[in-house]
Amino acid sequence: MQTTVKPVLIRTEQIEALRKIQEQERAKSSLGIAPTIHVIARGLLDKALTQLAQESQSC
Repeated sequence: MQTTVKPVLIRTEQIEALRKIQEQERAKSSLGIAPTIHVIARGLLDKALTQLAQESQSC
């Protein structure tokens, strides 16, 4: 299965919030590493979409 990637435009405030999450993850890491902004954004989007799907199934 081939994965396709599309760009998504987000506001500066959203990028700053993602950077804050990234720094929190870096602080948790014993090696001082953190996921990329893209990985964090994809994870949050996946979580939100899953939650919406679950909410729509329970109605």
